[in-house]
Amino acid sequence: MSLESEDSESISDLDASLKTQDKPIIDAFSHAEHQVLLTTEVAERVELSDRQVRRRLKDLASRDILGTRKPGRDRLWWLKQDVREPITAQYPLLRYAQNRISVQLLLAGLVVGIVALFLVPIASFTFANSISPPFVTREMLLQAGLLASMLASGFLLSAVLVGIIEWSIRYFDVELTERNS
Repeated sequence: MSLESEDSESISDLDASLKTQDKPIIDAFSHAEHQVLLTTEVAERVELSDRQVRRRLKDLASRDILGTRKPGRDRLWWLKQDVREPITAQYPLLRYAQNRISVQLLLAGLVVGIVALFLVPIASFTFANSISPPFVTREMLLQAGLLASMLASGFLLSAVLVGIIEWSIRYFDVELTERNS
């Protein structure tokens, strides 16, 4: 089975057996810093034995999904086709922020803070020079700027608090479990 078609299929369009058995291996290539990996590097990323990974890699190569070459002692593997990578593989900062609420709150606070940085000076300028902005009143502009400033402060404080909680959970090795009522 080949991943290529007229419109370049994505990994989600593959049959169910490929997704369940081989998706972690293909994802290992997507999340890797390099396009070409050794068998042991793939095994480390998917937490399987070298032997199991080698068998899956050979199977993927036989289906023309992976390319392989053995220039020396170690065998090299790479994706042959264009498999759409998740955006988090392309941008490591997004991968870092994806699972950390504190970073998400921090980024939201920064975005809202930037909005406030534009609104407050514009509102101050319109008040100082008695200019009436189009579509809104000067008071609305100032209120929006102040609200954005307060929201940014709230997001940033929340990010710090959640960051402290996340760090404490990791530092003290607290196991969080879900209770079934």
